[in-house]
Amino acid sequence: MSTRTFLAIVTLAAGGAFLCGTAVSRDQADKAQPVAADPPQPDLEAMKKMMEQWKQAMTPGEAHEKLSFFVGKWDTETKVWWDPSAPPVVTKGSAEAQWELGKRIVLSRYKGTMMLPDFEAGGAPKAVPFEGLGLGGYDNVRKMYVGTWCDSMSTAILTFKGTADPDGKVYRFWGELDEPMLGVYGRYVKYVTRIVDEDTYVFEIYDLHAADDYKVLEITYKRKK
Repeated sequence: MSTRTFLAIVTLAAGGAFLCGTAVSRDQADKAQPVAADPPQPDLEAMKKMMEQWKQAMTPGEAHEKLSFFVGKWDTETKVWWDPSAPPVVTKGSAEAQWELGKRIVLSRYKGTMMLPDFEAGGAPKAVPFEGLGLGGYDNVRKMYVGTWCDSMSTAILTFKGTADPDGKVYRFWGELDEPMLGVYGRYVKYVTRIVDEDTYVFEIYDLHAADDYKVLEITYKRKK
């Protein structure tokens, strides 16, 4: 029995009382359109080919393996440029990253502080607890690196995508974020991750709304020994 036939029987059973009380003229019946046949099912060879394509799309590869560098525990130093004419505000933190879903996705957790103005103290900087959660991976179908980020100072989930240099030492991502304090939405941002050595990497954020090389944040990661 086809799916369409089964649905027709269920519909007739459920609506029998209604149909019995409704007259259908011969002219209306003659105008009824024929029901299209169920689409043909793929043959065995076609199904095998489809499954092979799916297997290729779901299987981690060399691009994923490059992300193994980021797995581990890290000490961090964050620099934020609130005012480009002034020195950056520096804070410390830590991060831990691990493989998930069969080495398909790297899950990163960050904990530290952010310096925000304390208006009760005349606007002097005050350390506020800050934590974030990120996912990073490689999309075999679209042939690009992808990621998401969310943290305790926002209700948004940021998404970004990009590429890596052939040697896997520099990753460049692009995405959007909102600036509700400035009334700016969909602000274009560039994220750059540079591997310095086997125990160090640097993450940078550039505000493309301001300029191509307008750096607003930099985090240096040092692997814990």
